[in-house]
This record gives sequence, C-alpha cells and structure tokens, in this order.
Amino acid sequence: MARRIGGYQVSKIFLQPGECLIGNDDSDCGALNGQVLYAPPYYECKVCYRQLYTETDIEGDTDSDFQPGAKDDTDGENEDDGESDTGAPVDALLPDDTPEEAMRRGVQKKLRQIIQELNDGEGDTDVYTSFFIENFDQIVDFYMLFTKYGPFQVFENIPDLKRKLLEVAIAYMMMEIKSVRFQLLAKVTGVTEQTLIRAGIEFIAIYKGEEYKQGAYLIEIYTPALRLGDNFIKPMQEVWANIIHPRGNIRQKVVAFIGAFARKSNVKMSIIDLAQASGLSRGSLSPKLKQYTTILENYFSQQEVLSSQ
Repeated sequence: MARRIGGYQVSKIFLQPGECLIGNDDSDCGALNGQVLYAPPYYECKVCYRQLYTETDIEGDTDSDFQPGAKDDTDGENEDDGESDTGAPVDALLPDDTPEEAMRRGVQKKLRQIIQELNDGEGDTDVYTSFFIENFDQIVDFYMLFTKYGPFQVFENIPDLKRKLLEVAIAYMMMEIKSVRFQLLAKVTGVTEQTLIRAGIEFIAIYKGEEYKQGAYLIEIYTPALRLGDNFIKPMQEVWANIIHPRGNIRQKVVAFIGAFARKSNVKMSIIDLAQASGLSRGSLSPKLKQYTTILENYFSQQEVLSSQ
C-alpha cells in the first residue's frame, strides 16, 4: 500500500452497485472502484471523503483509543472519540505521525465533517460540497500555511477549528473562482456570512504579501459578481490607483467604486444590484456610491483637460 497524507489507499469494495453515498454513477464512485483511504480505524471514500466503515480493535489488530486505561479506571465506554482541546481529533495520531501530520489529519477530518454537514443541510449546497471535495487537499494545504508549521504562523491552538477552517476555505474559494456570496454556507454551518468574508479577505492579504494591493485585488474579485466583463478590470484598477478615496470599509468602497465606474461607462447599475451581488446593505453603499460618483466626475474632467493641453 502507498502511504498517503490522510491514510493509506486501499482497494477494498464497501458498496454494491447503485449505492453511491452521494448519488454518483457507479463508474464515478470511489467506494465502488477501490478508491478508499484507510486511516485506522476508518475507511473513507477518496472521492467524497464520506466514512464507509469503522473497524473494531480485533479487525485492525492495533492498539485502540478505547481500551481501559489507568488514567480513569474505566472500561472505555465513556471515552470520547471526538476532538481534543487543541481542535485535533484524538484518534488522529498514527504511530509514525509527526505533530504536523497529526494536525493535518485533524484538519482533514474537520473538513470531511463540514462536507458532511453541507450534504445533510437544507438547500442546494452542491456548489460548496463540490468545490471542497474537488479541492480537498489544496484547502488543507492552504490552511497549513497559516499554522505554526507554515510560513505565516497566524495561529496555533484554535478554539473553533470549524470556523477557522471555513474562513480559510472561503479565502481559497474567493481566489480560485471569484465567489463573493456565501449565504447558504453560512446558514448551514452557523457562521455568519460577513464574518466569513471579512476573515477570508484578511487571509488573502496575508497570503499575497507585500505585493498585495487590496483595492485592486477586490476589484478583480467583485467585477464578475457585478456582471461586468473582464475588460473593465484593468481600467478600474488604474483609476483606483490614481484617485483619493473616502474613508471607510474597503469592501464598501470597492463595490461602490465599481458601481460608479459602471454608471460612468453607461452601464445600468442600481444600488439594489450592488447590494444583492455583494451582500452589503444599501444603507452602507448609498453614501459611498454618491462619493465615488463625484470623485470620478472630477477625475475624468481633469483627464480631459490634461489631454487637451
């Protein structure tokens, strides 16, 4: 068996034809085609990361976390197989795991739980589950960059691993597919959309480093959400870099600026369009839109004067 991060790949078959846990065709189902990960005592589908089977101590022929122990003089019935105080699963440490590998395994387990929660939640969560499944390893790798084992070392012991992992996953999703709304994800997982987005943008800024220009980057992310073509991005970024901005929240400013620029370019863009696409309130966007409308009028008037000289 080849050693993999997150377990061993094995070729066992656990389901019968037509029994795929997420409704895939038999040919696409990992559990029906020997694409199974084994991280004792769990067997999980390599495609959807759902748990297929949990072996007993006898089957696994290995030491168990559930054996009677001298610490509590119990028979193991009440021992918890959940998470430790650090957010890592207590069953995460295999005999040859380093602390970094144990942390990674804990993150993998939590991401699988999030995927399961989304699968079980109400509404069309496929856009999130599909992205998380297809980018599973990349999201875990991205998360690890911000731990003490990565270059950024933003956090170590996480009181709420689920929330922090969601925030990092949202950052990755924003970068990869320019998503800017996460209403259903927030509803199912219980973490507010605005919390996810604010934290996601912070992680993007840390990841991008010194070359990161927040306003210009957010223009790139929010332009598709506002249904403007890519041909708008560079001109808006150039103007953004050459005007004096009002004070305030960066997302409010970027969305309002895009709206004002679109109107200046004779593209219809209502305050309702801006609010629905961004998740920001009309009350917060309206004054910023008026400010940027005036700023752009002055800017382009100055450009006309300069070009005529």
